[in-house]
Parts: sequence; C-alpha cells; structure tokens
Amino acid sequence: MILGADYSQKIPIQFQRRAIIPHIASIIPSNSLAKKATLQNSGFLSNIVDEASLQVPTLVKVPLNRYEKLLISKAQRYIDKNWNETTGLIDSVQGYTHATMWDIASSIAAIMALEALEVSNQQVTDLRLEKLLSTLYKLPLYKDKLPNRQYNTITGKPSGRFSQTSSHGNGWSALDLGRLYIWLAIVAKRKPHLAGKVELIKEKWQLTAAVHNKTLYGTKLTSQKEYFRQEGRLGYLQYAATGYRLMNLDVDKAFLCDQLNKVKLDNFALKIDPRNLPFLTLDPFLLYTIEVGNEVSCWNQLDKLYQLHEAKYKTNQRLTAYAEDSLNKSPWFLYNNIYYQGQPWYSVSHSGKPFAEPQTFSNKAALAISVIYQSQYSQNLATQVITNSIRHTEIPTGLYRDGKTNTAYNINTNSLILVSLWYKTRNRRAILEE
Repeated sequence: MILGADYSQKIPIQFQRRAIIPHIASIIPSNSLAKKATLQNSGFLSNIVDEASLQVPTLVKVPLNRYEKLLISKAQRYIDKNWNETTGLIDSVQGYTHATMWDIASSIAAIMALEALEVSNQQVTDLRLEKLLSTLYKLPLYKDKLPNRQYNTITGKPSGRFSQTSSHGNGWSALDLGRLYIWLAIVAKRKPHLAGKVELIKEKWQLTAAVHNKTLYGTKLTSQKEYFRQEGRLGYLQYAATGYRLMNLDVDKAFLCDQLNKVKLDNFALKIDPRNLPFLTLDPFLLYTIEVGNEVSCWNQLDKLYQLHEAKYKTNQRLTAYAEDSLNKSPWFLYNNIYYQGQPWYSVSHSGKPFAEPQTFSNKAALAISVIYQSQYSQNLATQVITNSIRHTEIPTGLYRDGKTNTAYNINTNSLILVSLWYKTRNRRAILEE
C-alpha cells in the first residue's frame, strides 16, 4: 500500500494496495522445468495422500520430506540475508530496505516458523523477536496514532511521502495493521515471556482510530488534504478484521455479505465485491485458513477458488495460482485477480491498470494450497514450486504467463511457504489454535 520510489508524480489515492514497490533487477533468471518429471517420479509429497485419512486434527507432528526441507533451507537463507540487526526488521524485497506492517507481520511469522520447523533455536528466535518488538514500540507514529504505511528497515524511521515531516508519513493501512495484530496475538500466545512487550505496543497504538461504522478505515495524506476511507475488499477485509476482533473491537460490518454479488466464472458461481478496486486473489483466504482456522462463513470461498483453479488445469493442463506478488520489473507489484470488474483471470497494478505479461503461478499460494488440500492436483502444485525454486538460493516469487521466472525474492513469498510447512507439521491445525 506504499508508494514506490518515485514520489514526484501525482498518484491517485488508493486504499487497497498491499505492498511497497521497489525497483529491483532480475537476479537469477532460470526456469528449471526439466526437473519436473524427476520430482514427480520420486514420490514428492506422497505422504499427503496418506495423511488425508486423519480426519480429526491432533498434536501428532507430521514429518516433512527432503524437498520440503530444501524449501525451508532456501527460505531461511532469505531471512538470514535480509534481517537487519539494528532494528530486527526484514527487507520486504531483497535489496530494498523498506517494509509495510503487512511485511513486518510476515517477518514475525517467518521467524517463528523457523523455530517451529526446528532449523532455528529458541535463543535466536527470541533475540530477533525482542529486537523487532522493541522497534515496533519505538516507531514514530503517523500523527502519534498508528504506524505509517512504510518504514526503513535499517533505521526504523518512516519512509515514503511526508516521512520527514511532523506527520511522520502519509497515513496508515487498516488492512496491514489487521494482519500484524493477528501475528502479535500469536507471539503473545506462543511466547508468554514476550506478551508484556506486545501489550506495551497495543497500549501505545490507537487501533480504534482505524475503525469507523464497524468496519476498517485507512488514511492517506496528500498535499491537498487527508483522506479517511473504508479499506478492504472480499477476503482481504474479513481476514484483516480478524486482527481487530482479537483486540475486542466491534468490526461486525466487515463480515457482512450484503454487498456481495454473484457471477458465473468457468461454470462456477463466485462471490465478488462490486466496489472500487475489488482485488480478488487467493492470498487472504489461504492466510486465514493457515493462521486462524477453516471457518465456514458467507465470505470464505476458498474451497470454490480451489475447485476453480483445479478445473482450469483440467481444461488446459496448465498449473495456475493467482495471487498478489512483487515483480522483478515495472510495475513492481501485481494483483493477479481471479476476477476483476467483469474480467476473469485479470492482472492489474495497485491502481487497477492491466498488465500485459501477468504472473499466473504464485509459489507461495501454490505451496499453501498443497498443504491445505490433498489431491493429485495439489501435489502437482507443490512439485511445480520445487521445480521453480531448485536453482535459486532463495525461493523466487513465481512464473509469468510466458514461463519465465519472477525473481523478485521477497519476505511474503518465503514467509508463507515457511508458515505453510509449519501448518502441515501441525497436522493442518491453524497456527493461532492450541
């Protein structure tokens, strides 16, 4: 949700954007599809089918295979390389020293997952979390209320527009804060000795300022005025609002489905949000299931979205996973929508501008699907993630429609893959649950 490096241009106010947009270069252009047959023949993820018979979640730890452990090693390398000792923050994209609150939540998730997956010890985890929490407490807040949309990961100072003014930035993202509060709750629950630090942050930040009319509101400061507008669309709104509920705030309107419409997409009835910038990706539905739980509700259509992707594969034999992701080229961040303003399978920038060469396969979304669902299709998705990553030191973002690799190495990709594997070892029990 943070503006890119060029702040001189007049940019329309947007409240749905979920990322900063760095200018990065393609580091290791590779496409190792030749490895795919070998991985499939090796029985990669064969244990998924066996685990499908476990109908009731238990605390029995599910072992991971060597390919999944390889992904963990690659993700750990990203965390180690991009962690900043001065602040405890992790760069959102490799080589770009800035992060949103959403990115910081992903950083907390990754740090905790590394310990849970037994590749990092408690001492390292606690040191990193304590430093990160201390930085959060000391952040200069936008108008002394809530964190700015973006911070420098080296200095811990606001970055972006108006970062050097008394306002300490250009506003807050209600969506990003909701995700962060979910992970602050997880820290307090799983690290009781850090609960006091979490509580200090909560007491200092005025989260009630991001709630209006029982839903989420973000702010955006421009040279003309400050805008205060409702933020979040289907999936994103409900996922983020969960963080506010964990703070006992009344955001019940965010979970209503009275504003949703229905459309027909590839013979599937799909719910959509008809309001402006109605980004519809897999991300919030996957995050909610893995972090919070598999809630049956009017807004949660993950099963339908999974079936839609699977049907698409059966039709054209091409694996897809539509998600939001960083790019290694302009416009640097893309919403790869399942449906967007009358257009199916439609990729747009944060401002809603269509992109001619979309990313059609997201590694983080595909791996998350593969640990939630057990089928041949989900195994194929996991195999493709391994194939895409095998020649890279960290996990790349995904594949463009032309088959080229998107090498925008970033925290959200590597974090979700770590947390997805953590979720799997918990026998598919959500991280927030006991």
